[in-house]
Parts: sequence; C-alpha cells; structure tokens
Amino acid sequence: MTQPRYYFNGDNHKVDLDFAHLGFDYHPCPYRFEAVYELGVWRARGVVEETAMSLPEGSQCLHYGQQLFEGMKVHTGADGRVYAFRPEENARRMNDGARYIQGPEVPEELFIRGVEEVTLANLPYVPPFGSGASLYVRPFYIGIGENVGVKPASQYIFRIFVTPVGPYFKGGFGPDQGKSFMVSPYDRAAPFGTGHIKAGGNYACSFKPGADAKQAGFAEAIYLDPKEHRYIEEIGAANFLAFKGETLITPNSHSVLPSITRRSLLQIAREIYSWPVEERLIDKAELDEIDAAAACGTAAVITWIRQVVDGEKTWSFPFDQRWQQLYDSLVGIQTAAIDDPFGWRHEIR
Repeated sequence: MTQPRYYFNGDNHKVDLDFAHLGFDYHPCPYRFEAVYELGVWRARGVVEETAMSLPEGSQCLHYGQQLFEGMKVHTGADGRVYAFRPEENARRMNDGARYIQGPEVPEELFIRGVEEVTLANLPYVPPFGSGASLYVRPFYIGIGENVGVKPASQYIFRIFVTPVGPYFKGGFGPDQGKSFMVSPYDRAAPFGTGHIKAGGNYACSFKPGADAKQAGFAEAIYLDPKEHRYIEEIGAANFLAFKGETLITPNSHSVLPSITRRSLLQIAREIYSWPVEERLIDKAELDEIDAAAACGTAAVITWIRQVVDGEKTWSFPFDQRWQQLYDSLVGIQTAAIDDPFGWRHEIR
C-alpha cells in the first residue's frame, strides 16, 4: 500500500529536539489516529490533527470509568528502519480489558494499522538510534454517549497519540542509577477487581500513594497484595523482578497487570540465558533473602532497586550485572542492534 506523505523536508529528516536529554514528558506531535464505534461497527477516521476531543457530558468514560489505555514504544533501529515492539500483544491486552468492561473489541488489524499510520505521520518525531529516546505510543479507548445510568456505552472512540520520550525514571538505567521505593499502606487494586487490565481507574488511585512516596524522597510507591498486605505486587507503573540466588522471580497475582515488558524479560532469561524463572507469591519477608531487585515496564524498561523501605525496616540491594544483560538484550532486540530470535520487532514502513 502506498503511504501518504506528510512532510517535505528536503534533507532534514528529524525535528529540532534535543532527543538525548528528553524526560518522560508530553511533547505534542502534529497527528493522531482515531476510529469510532457506532451501530455495531468500527469506522476509521484515520489520521487527524485535533488534540482536543469533544465528548457528550454523560459519557461513561467520564462518570463510570469505562476507559482503557495502552503504552508501547517505537524505536529507530541500528539499521535505520523503524520498529514497534510487539504491538499485537498490546492489542490483545486492550481487548482483554474491553471484554471485561463490556465494550466492543478493537480489531487487531485496526489497532496495528493505527500504530503504523500515526508513526508514519509523525516520523520526524521518532528519535534517532543511539539517542536513548523512543517514540512513546499511547492507544486509548473510551465509552461515550448521552447517558446517565450505570451501563456500558453504545459508542466508543479508539485513539492513538504519540510523543518522543526519554527515561521514565530520571537518569535512566545504569549501575549508578539505583532507585529507592517506599512500601505503601494503600492498595492499587482490589483482590478480584480490575488490576489485571489497563484501566485508567487503576492509576488514579495510585496518585496519593505515589505523591506520599515522592514527598518522602522516594522514586515511587511499592504495593503489597490488597488482601493480606503481605505479598509484593507492583511498583507504581512498573512490575517487580528479583534475583534469589540463580533464579529470577516475579509476583503472580490476579491484581497485577500482565506486563509485556516483563513477559519479554522472562522469556529472554529462560531462552537466551537459561536462567530459572519463577512466577509466584513473594512474601515481603522474603526480601531478606533476595540478592537483587528491579522494576520493569514499557516506560521504565528496567530500573534496578537500590532500596526498599517499609516504616523502620530497610532492605538494600546492590547492582547486579544480570540486570545489565537483560537490559542490553531487550533494548538490543527493540532497536535491531542484535538479532531478534522471537520475532518481536514489527517494522513500520
């Protein structure tokens, strides 16, 4: 298919941004992709320029939280090509959420088309290889309509915007970039609630715990299980990983979001490095026996945990070279710096 051309820049292929020093902040790009659902079918509006959206005041997304979002990244590869990382997995996770909140699924073909079109439309904003930055892709899904009752919407908007970003945690990854986290007394999700889907409400309830942690000088809050407040669950907007001896361990819980980054790291650990991997309950008391800890996610990639604090109790962890191995393998696959034995890269052209 012949792609439309959005820019006529001569020899200037990138916008004038200091990509190497970007934070994880919103930088508006000119185009976004949108599709609408009404009368039982999805209709692609395609690439649009408007950043503002006009919604009926009774929309379910505004009152009852019928809303989902995804986060993923697009990189410029070492070969000069542009790649998304496992976008089909984001489409499937969004549709898991759509089924749960009783909305229509977004066809995977439409989801992938949207990612491709919005990336190509904003191509000068894709950071160059080696800059340490990427194009963050934010698909989201909202129920809309004239409504007042507690019920699913009959109309929906699926939209994707993008923005170039740097590291989620200031300083990025490295042996001198360990972060400290505070155990929160609050819950991120109910035991059998919506923690397993990427619903917006899951994040609204993390604002206060996150603010408390940051005001106390920590990078973020770390959450325990909502039933017993005994087992480690998640870290703000990231998943928890740890090495106990030779084994890479990570929490297994219904209220933990199934992270695509975490799943990818576990597969790299198993199949590239032949390390034993366990997904299981991790008692907070087990931190006494853990050798190294880290947070991982689309935005954070991997951030090693230097310290976990719970009241008067403090656990400290050194940098472990295995985090570097996992980071190099994951980012190397994402950026085509190394071979992709799993077929995870999705070229956008």
